Amino acid sequence: MSDDDNQRNEELIEEIAEDLKKAENEDNPEWDGSEAEFVSDDDAEEYEIPETGIKLSYILTPEEMYKCLYHSDIIRTKGKRAVIESILLGIAAVVFFVTFFTAGSQYSSYNLFFGIICLVMIAVIWTVPHFYLKSMAKTMADGRTIEAEIYPTHIDIGRDDGEWSIELDGSATIDEFDNIIMIFTKKDRAFAIPERVIEPELYNEVRAILQSGTQPDEED
Repeated sequence: MSDDDNQRNEELIEEIAEDLKKAENEDNPEWDGSEAEFVSDDDAEEYEIPETGIKLSYILTPEEMYKCLYHSDIIRTKGKRAVIESILLGIAAVVFFVTFFTAGSQYSSYNLFFGIICLVMIAVIWTVPHFYLKSMAKTMADGRTIEAEIYPTHIDIGRDDGEWSIELDGSATIDEFDNIIMIFTKKDRAFAIPERVIEPELYNEVRAILQSGTQPDEED
């Protein structure tokens, strides 16, 4: 092989080596560290399997709203408390009327007056809250659609700016009455689900999720 041939071979080898170097640099560009940084395991993102929720969409009727309001804390004098107060007022009324008919003193008119007042108070206890809640329920049950998504750990209610959540971590309480499931939060908010809007095949699952994430409401 001549010297010219050897020279050409060397030049070819050098050209191939330069091409390989260029190709290697293109596949593995030099990194200057300007757009990345190392992080420790403590800062690494924790990936979780997305939860599957049960979506509900419904409208509360005025009757259902009335029941929800009645079982809330809006009316204090109700249930056993209303019965006890009515009994006490009834006893007081009897005493005043008996005194009015038997004592015959100059204060008998006062006994009659206070006896009547006791009867009026009994009527107020049982009628005024009823009509007040009826009026409020009619106003609040305005045909608005309630949308909620029930997950094992929380409930998402509403959309956009009106969206809020209830954490099913045992901090909320649950009350079941008249085919309605109602949840009360510690922030004085409440959420009601009529049993009629839950599909029968999902009812047990929904009820189990809500009961497992809340505490029973023990208020009268």
